[in-house]
Amino acid sequence: MNLPTALVLAVVILIAGAIIYKLVKDKKKGKSSCGCDCSSCGACCPYGTAEKKNNE
Repeated sequence: MNLPTALVLAVVILIAGAIIYKLVKDKKKGKSSCGCDCSSCGACCPYGTAEKKNNE
């Protein structure tokens, strides 16, 4: 493997790692991948809020 290939591979791995880190961090905070806070709106998630579950 030559130097330019190794550098490109390192950059791709760093970008992928940053994306995975952000997804895990957002998941722990309760944010969904669609960008909304599903604990408050339930519009983008199939489960909705606790109030919505109880009313169905």
